[in-house]
Order: sequence, then structure tokens, then C-alpha cells
Amino acid sequence: MLNIPLRAKQITWLFRLALLINLVVISWLAFSTQSWKVVPDLFSDKVNHFFAFFVLSYCIDRGFPDHRFLIFKLLPLVLYGVVIELVQSRIPGREISGWDLLADCVAIACYWAVRNPMRNLLRAGKDENL
Repeated sequence: MLNIPLRAKQITWLFRLALLINLVVISWLAFSTQSWKVVPDLFSDKVNHFFAFFVLSYCIDRGFPDHRFLIFKLLPLVLYGVVIELVQSRIPGREISGWDLLADCVAIACYWAVRNPMRNLLRAGKDENL
């Protein structure tokens, strides 16, 4: 656990900003017509999806700590994955992939499995009463 010199509310806003930045970058990568694959392999794309949705899960969970995971976090993340695939089906050179959506869902489930330790990685170091 890492104590950082921020209040809990500041950490929450930091994760909300990180969520926004990640959504913008992931959307840009997902919706661009150019493929950004460094290694042209079936599994490298799935690893990218897994990593992206694990990070998104962490950011949304820490950014909205008082909201229930299933309704306010899981559902929007899965819907975002569906939207990515639907939009990609309309982009030349891109295609819809159920495997990508599965990788997204597996990442969210893996985050859920390690959720409690992950939520305690960063702790507020400042007194909340100051």
C-alpha cells in the first residue's frame, strides 16, 4: 500500500480524470482506421483489450467508490465494449469480434477477483479533517 499526499476525495477525482483520459485514448485507438498492432497476432489484440478493460475497471471503481459495481461499473464497461465492436464493424479495415468482447469481459471479471487488494493500493496520506 502506498500512502500518497492527497485526500481521499482528491484521489477519487484523480481516478475520474484517469478514466476520462483512458476512455479518450482507447476510443481513438479503437475507432481509428489505422491498425496500431505492433505484433500482428490474434492474441496480441486480445491482450490489448484485456489490459485496457482491466485499467478501465480499476479507474471506474476508484473514481466512483460509493457506487455498486454491478450496475454502475460493470454494465457501462460491457456496454462500452459492445459499442466499440459495433463501431468497428462500420470502419473500413476493422471488424466486429466476439473474442474482443470476451477479452473485455474477462478483464472486468479478473479485476473483480482482485478488487479489494487493488482498491487498497493507494491510500490517502493527508488527514481528512484538514
